[in-house]
Amino acid sequence: MADYKFDGEKLKQGGTTIANVKGDKIRKGSGSSTVANIRGNDICQGPGSSKLANVKGGYIRQGSGSTRVGTMKDVDKAIDGPGGVTKAALWYVFVR
Repeated sequence: MADYKFDGEKLKQGGTTIANVKGDKIRKGSGSSTVANIRGNDICQGPGSSKLANVKGGYIRQGSGSTRVGTMKDVDKAIDGPGGVTKAALWYVFVR
């Protein structure tokens, strides 16, 4: 069983809200400060367009390059719930 749960809106560890997702923006805790956003298959820093990672072919890669930092299997082991790139972004920013 995974340590984290994602219900499509909130990432929780036990009863604690780690992050919330609204549209393509990921915010820390229950707050409104954007820590990452999703643009297609790219995970970008804050509200901007600076790439933190990208998701392609079941792998999560650093920045816009090809250096692998994880797989979708790693994400699914750590976080229960729906989501592809969104769940990968939550894993990249908060879990790994």
